[in-house]
Amino acid sequence: MTYALKEFCEDARSTLQVDPTPTGREVVARYLEKLLVDREFIDTYLGPEKRSGADTIYIDRELDFRVMAHTNRGPSNNTPHCHGSSWVIYGMAMNYVNMTEWERVDDGARSGVAELKVSEKYQLGEGEARVYNEGVIHSLDRPLETRLVRFTGCDLDKIKRYRYDPERRSVKTLVPVP
Repeated sequence: MTYALKEFCEDARSTLQVDPTPTGREVVARYLEKLLVDREFIDTYLGPEKRSGADTIYIDRELDFRVMAHTNRGPSNNTPHCHGSSWVIYGMAMNYVNMTEWERVDDGARSGVAELKVSEKYQLGEGEARVYNEGVIHSLDRPLETRLVRFTGCDLDKIKRYRYDPERRSVKTLVPVP
C-alpha cells in the first residue's frame, strides 16, 4: 500500500490543526517515516535524475508549513544553525546524516558572540525522522550522497534565523528576506 505526498500532507495538516505543539510534531514525524519508505514518492521527488539542491514540493496555505525534497549529490558538512522561531522535521530517504545538537552556554549578552558545546551526537538513518523544535541548534554532516525531506513550520526565509561558528565563538543573524 502506498502512502502518497497528498495523504501525508493531509495527515500532517489534520494533526497540526488539533495539536501544533511538539507532541503533534512528533506525530507528524511518524507520518513522515511512512512517506520515506514509499518507493513511488522517492522515485518522483528524490529519484536519481533529480538535480542537487532543494525543491519545495508542498506549501500549506492555511498553516504555512512547507515540505521540501533535498538531493545532495556529494558530501557536505554544514555549520551549526537554528531555525529561530520555527521548528523543522528532517527525514532521511537515502543513506544517513550524522547529526549534532548543540547547547548555547553563554548568556547571549554580547552581540555576535556565542559559545556552544555539543549536547548530543547521533546518526539519522534511512526511514527515520526527527523533530527539531524552535531554537534547537543542530548541524548535519552528510558524508555520502543523500536524499532527505525537510518539513518546516513556515517559510524560513521570512523569519530571523541563526548560524553559529563554534571555533570562532560567533553567531550570525540571518535576516528575513522581504
